Amino acid sequence: MPSSERANLPRWNGQQRGFFEIWFLVVLDPGGDRAWWLRYTLFTPAPGSGGEPRATLWAAAFDCASQDRPAVALKAIHPASEFTALRSGGVRIADSELTPGHCHGQVASGGHSIAWDLRFQGGHPGPVRREPRGTGLLPLPTQVAHVHDDVLFDGTVTVDGERIDVKGAPGLQKHLWGYRRLEELTWLYCPRFREDDDARLEIMAVRAKRKRGHPQVSPIYLRTQGTEHTFHEMPNMLFTRVTSPASGELSFRAVSATVAVEGRAWCDPRTLVGYAYRDPTGWDVLVAQSDVARCEVQLFSRPHPFAAWKATHKLTSTVGALEFHGPDPMPGVRYIPWDGTVVPDEDASGEDAPALGTG
Repeated sequence: MPSSERANLPRWNGQQRGFFEIWFLVVLDPGGDRAWWLRYTLFTPAPGSGGEPRATLWAAAFDCASQDRPAVALKAIHPASEFTALRSGGVRIADSELTPGHCHGQVASGGHSIAWDLRFQGGHPGPVRREPRGTGLLPLPTQVAHVHDDVLFDGTVTVDGERIDVKGAPGLQKHLWGYRRLEELTWLYCPRFREDDDARLEIMAVRAKRKRGHPQVSPIYLRTQGTEHTFHEMPNMLFTRVTSPASGELSFRAVSATVAVEGRAWCDPRTLVGYAYRDPTGWDVLVAQSDVARCEVQLFSRPHPFAAWKATHKLTSTVGALEFHGPDPMPGVRYIPWDGTVVPDEDASGEDAPALGTG
């Protein structure tokens, strides 16, 4: 079995309680105005926390050129019995599947629907690493495998009856599993830049708990003109800095001995979709994301560590995904509750429903 298929094999043995597992895909239309996010999940609550095991399909469609629906976010909840691990190295939830090189499925709720039938190919022959060496060997509460990176998607996505042909859309597929959610996480993924066809950027800023003594860890993966920089490795990762100066924005900086980078990413707030993710022990983390984000990067270099920095070149993304996890809701973002399948509608009085609820 190829390494990418092995990396996608389920870690759930059918009996673990207090466990979650996620297979997700990001599909970015080359034009930059549209994108899609697809997620196949398995969840079992910890003993005593309440609730039943479930298998869930999540889908979001982004269209920043649309005034009426810049983003549509949906979810479909199924009993865990409808989850099947496939011998091919894929998974099935109800009649939706993720198999090697192919995914299809559908979600409908609240008068909206998203269906997809996509094939993907290319990229790296196996999982890639975007974090420090040895991370996968540590007993971390959440593990991640970058199964398919820098692949191209072809096929169709249908949103509220509108069929969209997808051709040569860059993206990725990841597999996550664990027994505890991260309380704070920020993620940026930009696989295409106008000035450099080979440039790639991925940033992950993580803090396991929002308590004193729990530092933020911020690996920054950057490739430019065929060169992989080492901001995601130790000791350079000690000098990375990632902040969110405003809602829907991200700033970052990284330094090595002879190369430095700084930049910002942002999205139209209307394109942010929100979901409540549940920890197996019962608390929620709120996730807001936009897959039609933009990013600007400025690079600097110097011949040796005692020389002055000199600006070398600038990168401007053409596509990008931006995601924020935290215990508090972001201003202006409405979230699908854990037990809900669509963002709550306006209530009978015409006022907006609360951002969170029981569904």
